[in-house]
Amino acid sequence: MDKTLAFEYFVYKLYEWYENAMGNINDNDFSTLKVLKLLFFCSAIEAEEESETTLLDKPFNNFYAMPYGHVESDIYNSIRKDELQYFCIDNKKTIQKKTPDFSELSLDLKGKIDSSFKKLLEENEELFKMSPLELVELSHLWYSWKYYYSKAKQGGSFSAKIPNHIIKSEEKILFID
Repeated sequence: MDKTLAFEYFVYKLYEWYENAMGNINDNDFSTLKVLKLLFFCSAIEAEEESETTLLDKPFNNFYAMPYGHVESDIYNSIRKDELQYFCIDNKKTIQKKTPDFSELSLDLKGKIDSSFKKLLEENEELFKMSPLELVELSHLWYSWKYYYSKAKQGGSFSAKIPNHIIKSEEKILFID
């Protein structure tokens, strides 16, 4: 519950940003793929190896290397099964189903999401405007994806769990050269 609600808070932050920066929220391009990529970058941006209280520790602690980059498996499954309370996310955009209520989400967790979201905007606001495939290309530059996806393919699979400490310790790549 906490993980899904935290994710929906993240989506709400995307919604707010889009409305302020781009205008009509109904024109958003927050597809499942794009939202999952942005969730990864937001979860990783402030994650440091020596900390155990990052978004990668809780709640977004189940990333896998998959063909289209890093995927938080529990969140992906919640989207796929349409288990979100406040948003519907499909392969084109995100639609708000009803007015969100985040009173059950801890202030600490909201603060972590707010802080990481703000830092991601400060580092590269263009990420939010990139296409899903550009975000995939960017995530493919990360060591954690290259190494663990390669391992998965060697084992005859298309996904491999990425240990959080690997993401925490690697260079945070937020630009395509």
